[in-house]
Amino acid sequence: MTSGRISLLIDSPLRDLLIALRAVPAEARKNVTAYTRKEAEPIWVEETRGRAETRLQQRALVNTARVGVATRNIYLRSGGIGKLSSGTAVPTVAFGAEFGANPEKVITQRSKKGKSYNRRLGNAFGAPRRGGNVVYPAALEAIPRITSVAIQSAYRSLLDAFDGKK
Repeated sequence: MTSGRISLLIDSPLRDLLIALRAVPAEARKNVTAYTRKEAEPIWVEETRGRAETRLQQRALVNTARVGVATRNIYLRSGGIGKLSSGTAVPTVAFGAEFGANPEKVITQRSKKGKSYNRRLGNAFGAPRRGGNVVYPAALEAIPRITSVAIQSAYRSLLDAFDGKK
């Protein structure tokens, strides 16, 4: 459903840090991404978990919250993988779980015997909300914390590389 991205190239001290990381061995750079991901994922899951109010939001957005770390970016993902216990793909319901839906919207469904019928969407997704319910508010709070973790792990790897450690 959604993926946010933290770019470490927007601020000159961060850009300088990434340039300095190019000079260290590949093993040290690998440690930076591995440590950042290990420390950032619990932060992202904690922030999304604290905002989920319904079981649908919990299953579709919190249980699928993942963090990806590349050399230049950190990706915050949620609602893009997996299936619910009903067999419905998570990306199918993730947008509605995050932003809500109009309960009066008429949708077409098919019965077990194959007959089509119309019904109202109902209150399954909650009221529409432009700013999102879970992922977008969680990203606003998590980005500074995750950026701090990324900077700390990069400095630690730089110091270890200069000291001759791995």
